[in-house]
Amino acid sequence: METVSQENDLGKVRLTDRVIAITARAAALTVPGIAGMGETFLQSLSSVMSDKDTDGVHVGFKDGAVEVDLYVCVRHGMRIPAVALKLQETVKEALSDSLGIRVSAVNVNVSQVIFDKDKAK
Repeated sequence: METVSQENDLGKVRLTDRVIAITARAAALTVPGIAGMGETFLQSLSSVMSDKDTDGVHVGFKDGAVEVDLYVCVRHGMRIPAVALKLQETVKEALSDSLGIRVSAVNVNVSQVIFDKDKAK
């Protein structure tokens, strides 16, 4: 389990990759046009150990910053580039504001287009 640490006058605050993924996923699901989360490659291989709170999110750490990969399902008829940009802005802002961490990248991977009759995960 990887962590990002922040230090203040009273000590250290450590945030695990799981906390970052949960926060990113919650923010992603608020974006209009996002029908649900997909699966990362590793999640698809290990569905037995899947954590529904972090589905569709992979968190990496590089040079003191966080890099987030999102795997999403977009509603049919939405402009995917516009939805992806809003998704990137929303997730970066949520992580910066609520967790106080530096985000170097939010990468969006559209894994599925959902029609009204379909259901996302």
